[in-house]
Amino acid sequence: MFQPLPTNQSMLVFHDATYPGGWSPEELTRLVPGDFQVANAQELPTALAQGCALLVSFHGAYFPEQAWPAILRFLQQGGNLAIFGGMPFTRPVDSSGSALPEQQAYTEQLYLGPFYPLHLPTTSLRLAPSEEAAFLREQPWQLSDAQAGNFWSFYPMLTQANDQPADLGSSGPIDTQLTPLLFLRNADEAEAQPLATPLMMLDQRSGHFKGGRWLISPWQPAAKEDWLANADALQKSLLLAAEGMHTLEARPQFACYQPGEAPTVLVSTRSRHTLQARVTISTPGGEILETRELTFPGGIAGEQRIQLPTLKTPGLYEIEVSTYGAQVTAIRRKNGFWLWNEALVESTQNKRLTAGRDYLYQQGERFHIFGTTYMDSQVQRKFLTLPNPARWERDFAAMKRAGINLIRTGIWTAWRDFMFVAGISNEAALRALDAFVMTAARHDIQVIFNFFAFSPPLFEGENPWLDPRSIEGQQEFVAAFARRYAAVQSVSWDLINEPSFGDPKRIFSERPIPNYDRFEVAAFQQWLAQRYSLAELRARWRETTANLERWEQVNLPQVRDYETTPRYTANRHMLKVMDYTLFSQEIFTRWVEHMNAAIRDAGSRTLIGVGQDEAGARISPQFYAPVVDYTTTHPWWNIDDMLCDMLLDKTVGKPNLQQEVGVMFVRDVDGRPWRSEQEQANLLERKFIMTLIARSAGLIQWLWHINAYMANENENSIGLVRADGSAKPELGVMLEFGRLMQSIQPHLAKEGPLPEVWVVIPYSQWFVRPELAIEAIRQNIRVLGYDFGIVPQMVGEHQLVELAQAGHQPHIIFAPGIQSFDADAWWALERFVEQGTTLFVSGVVTRDSHNLERVPFMFAEEAQVDEPGPVSHYEYLEGEGLERCQLSFEREKLSYIRKAHNRLEVSHLGKGRIAWSGVPLEHSASRDVMRQVYQLVLDMESKSIQQDSPVLAIKQPLGQGELALYVSESAQPERLEVQPALWIEVLPNRAGAVLIQGQEVTCFGGVQRYTKTN
Repeated sequence: MFQPLPTNQSMLVFHDATYPGGWSPEELTRLVPGDFQVANAQELPTALAQGCALLVSFHGAYFPEQAWPAILRFLQQGGNLAIFGGMPFTRPVDSSGSALPEQQAYTEQLYLGPFYPLHLPTTSLRLAPSEEAAFLREQPWQLSDAQAGNFWSFYPMLTQANDQPADLGSSGPIDTQLTPLLFLRNADEAEAQPLATPLMMLDQRSGHFKGGRWLISPWQPAAKEDWLANADALQKSLLLAAEGMHTLEARPQFACYQPGEAPTVLVSTRSRHTLQARVTISTPGGEILETRELTFPGGIAGEQRIQLPTLKTPGLYEIEVSTYGAQVTAIRRKNGFWLWNEALVESTQNKRLTAGRDYLYQQGERFHIFGTTYMDSQVQRKFLTLPNPARWERDFAAMKRAGINLIRTGIWTAWRDFMFVAGISNEAALRALDAFVMTAARHDIQVIFNFFAFSPPLFEGENPWLDPRSIEGQQEFVAAFARRYAAVQSVSWDLINEPSFGDPKRIFSERPIPNYDRFEVAAFQQWLAQRYSLAELRARWRETTANLERWEQVNLPQVRDYETTPRYTANRHMLKVMDYTLFSQEIFTRWVEHMNAAIRDAGSRTLIGVGQDEAGARISPQFYAPVVDYTTTHPWWNIDDMLCDMLLDKTVGKPNLQQEVGVMFVRDVDGRPWRSEQEQANLLERKFIMTLIARSAGLIQWLWHINAYMANENENSIGLVRADGSAKPELGVMLEFGRLMQSIQPHLAKEGPLPEVWVVIPYSQWFVRPELAIEAIRQNIRVLGYDFGIVPQMVGEHQLVELAQAGHQPHIIFAPGIQSFDADAWWALERFVEQGTTLFVSGVVTRDSHNLERVPFMFAEEAQVDEPGPVSHYEYLEGEGLERCQLSFEREKLSYIRKAHNRLEVSHLGKGRIAWSGVPLEHSASRDVMRQVYQLVLDMESKSIQQDSPVLAIKQPLGQGELALYVSESAQPERLEVQPALWIEVLPNRAGAVLIQGQEVTCFGGVQRYTKTN
């Protein structure tokens, strides 16, 4: 049931002559329909307590601070609201009449989220009604030819709870339904995404403000004449708001039917009023198949069915439903359903993607992925339970125009909704996916479908990775989808998004923390027994015979064992954590093999991957790469080390795809956004260009539309298109990168030789103390990339043996900042050197992965001289061709970093050369010394010894021409010479490309031509 209408049916206009945006009584009469009351700041609380049909304000941001409790109470009781003139409730005015500084505390309390001023062009703009605003088609809003005024955007949270609290990726109930009513567009771009949404409606379906309807206009016209010129349209909009919350929806019982089936359409309402609805159903050819007029009584939720005849023509059928009649203002909504089109399935037969060493291919041609993440522009993660194929069609068409060739989608939460009992699927959800697949195939867009997220569902088991009951349920789940789409060659699979091993309640731990169940204990004991005897394990873990006499005494590491700060002085089993972390890599790899088998047995032959984030040691693609077709990185947080971030998971034998390329929301100390929308766009641009530099197989941006149906401020902000349908500046970056991709796609080179420079990822020390590895490789990659223009191949320490046996022969291998290292990996490095590789090692070479003394053969003579010891705050390094250099080590490093000696020693082994710095250069704060030493090792000059390069500049050959790529981390414009007589300027904190094809030069992104004068 719905709350009754207030007894006082008139509108209440808040108007105070002392506030900005004042109006005369005559002007208010022209703007507000019917009889209304007026209350100033002092009178407002009392007037609200007496009730009204609608609270109206033209003061925009300004409101009386002392009236806020009354306003909030009014809205919580289901009151209706209409605010014009700017971003509402952002400038409280105190009792003395002084406006307080702009803030977002009040908008947050209303779930309107953070807000931003928009910086838009001032000419060639027009106002256009949205598709839903049928009432504005006959009464459009006009925009004067003068200044358009000021506009704002905001990121509302349209849900107030999690409907799957146990799932990190949970969506929430549809508490608020946002309907854009009026768009600001470029006058000459009919199909472009709107620039802003000057008028929108928020229906409060449930939650704290249930029953209310809010009309929000975050637009402050340059002059009040703009309001007066649109008085008729404004009055209709106010009448719409005064009606209160009501919804009218038409949806198919199934989103996809087979030819010969008879579809059913369900029409439902929630309204205080009696509603009259007109439903029109059209064929794929646009002919009207059925028209119905329905009446729904007010005060209760209602639903009526429309049964259609059996249909035979494949394609997308459109459903349009609209309100009509004197009592309500006309709003129109669309949905649809598919009749399965076998011809679209057949059209995918030559579209299957295959994986090479570095890139993906289609019919033997390189297929560089330019993709995005998409589920639904409104209901997002509920897209398979609340499908809207008509909306999908509109959105896929927009993505196709932008050049998108692949979308990633799938299930992030509520897996049991799709398979209530293991092996028995939800047919309605699968039919929704049928419609989704049809839409993608129609637009020739590839689909990667993700099954699980973070930790797979237990299916009544105890351990998601090890319990046979859980694994069998998961296999049934993936097989249901793989079997259904085995013939659709454009659908491939992502097994799990951002997996974390161990305790499902501790996902995103820096290293996996155990679940402590019987399956995990038994598996860990068995894994250790396959590698060590009990005596060997006691030696490695520093255990006594009393504590470790039998295998049954082997237990899992405790949380305290993960402490790495030197300030934690209690003894802990850090080496056990190292072994458990290595164990987790192997168990996860086995789990992937189980899922792969289920997919292949179901008949699907398309690509299989795992969508991993910046996991580092948590679950590393370097370990599971052999059992997937490609690896992935989700480059979210490490924005100061993007190159390293994107290279870390690129293995020698598999392509690496940059997924979830987006910008996280960061707050200032007062809760306001840290970055402007344009600054977010600039960061996204740098990430996009970096994906090309990092030899990625492509990128998949996250997310095409902001996800407003998660109770998570971060998720509410990430995306290209706002919840109100308008474009963020990030969409401009996406479109510009699409222009670049369309320009270079025909000329992309296939795989050339592997990079001649390799960098070893020292996982042994990463697993025991992450900071030992992270800093060393980041420093190394930054200096190689920014100062020497080298984009190396990164290889895992534990993968070196296999690479050596495969016959690879890099020119130079860097092993940076070594403190401990696997004995077999040293053997592999010796083999590379003997065959002609130059090896550079910095740090300690005489400690194995369990910190036991072990001297590799190639260091047998040099390593006997000095015993490793702690570094000093100031160290020095000397050697042939190197002036005595001073290095500094800071803070806690003095308590966990060792050096071997203070020399740069050069020796030879077989056909190769070894350069060993006894000081772990990459752990120091002295990049100038790193550059000097690397110059000697690489036999090439750095851009500068004393100063870091602020621009990463890399050239790549094309089949026709050359592509020069630039990423600037500088606060000022940087001018660079691309080639003789060709100079460019990279704008501050921007990135871009220069395409050179003979005499033709084209710039993209944040790069522009520059004429150098002497």
